[in-house]
Amino acid sequence: MVNMPLCRRGDRGFESLRDRHDSLYSQLIIMKTKLVFLFLTVIFVVIATSYLTYKNFPTSNFAADTPSIDIFLNFVGIVYAIISAFVIFDAGSRFNGINEELSKEFIALRNLFSMIKSFKDEELVEFSRSKIKNYSIILKDKLYVNGPQTKKKVSKKFREIFLILDKIEPKNEKEKILLGRILDSLSFSSESRSRRLGLIESRISEIELFLVVFLSISLVLGFFLVRLSNVYLFTALMAIVSTATSFILLIILDMNHPFKGFWTISPEPIERTIEFLEED
Repeated sequence: MVNMPLCRRGDRGFESLRDRHDSLYSQLIIMKTKLVFLFLTVIFVVIATSYLTYKNFPTSNFAADTPSIDIFLNFVGIVYAIISAFVIFDAGSRFNGINEELSKEFIALRNLFSMIKSFKDEELVEFSRSKIKNYSIILKDKLYVNGPQTKKKVSKKFREIFLILDKIEPKNEKEKILLGRILDSLSFSSESRSRRLGLIESRISEIELFLVVFLSISLVLGFFLVRLSNVYLFTALMAIVSTATSFILLIILDMNHPFKGFWTISPEPIERTIEFLEED
């Protein structure tokens, strides 16, 4: 009779949490859609400018400079390819690292709870369930929110998980071994959390972003100076170059903010943990 209302309140709280997450995620998608629209507008302006300039400035004006322009494009293209590939790899490694450490952290917490259930102590199990669940819920709720107060609240809930150790009183050798494994799982979860927070704090350096933007503009301007004899072929070339460079920059900016945009850190490991805790 006592547990049923608590379960219903927990279900309502989880549904409310899911609604808030969906609303926040929708706002982030709208913001990123505006950014994509800005990039598409830039691409359109480049195409229109290319077409109009081609009509007003004859191809013969640039014929003498063609060899120099080719050398310039080759140099800028090679440097751009190296820099952009390095920056994308850097941003992607950081993004995947955050996902991986989040999964490891909550796998360790699920293993921790599974071992606690082996003690056959109902009070200990319920206490552990509440501490792990409270941390999981607040982290899921604050996953896309940043700030000192948010970090303080989440850190406090994580530290409360360590109170579980005070409740464990091993009665035999088997339970002592279990306690050691519980300590290992808790330590592993803490280490994964620390690595995740470290990756979140890191960012692509401003000089790297500046280089990508500068080289993107240089590449577009370089192709702008290549005057093909066919105006439609020239316009198509500018469209391809401006679109490619714009989307490379969009990918870098998006992955540099792993909790905003199209590529976001998934809360699935947290959701699986909450469901795991509610199964029993």
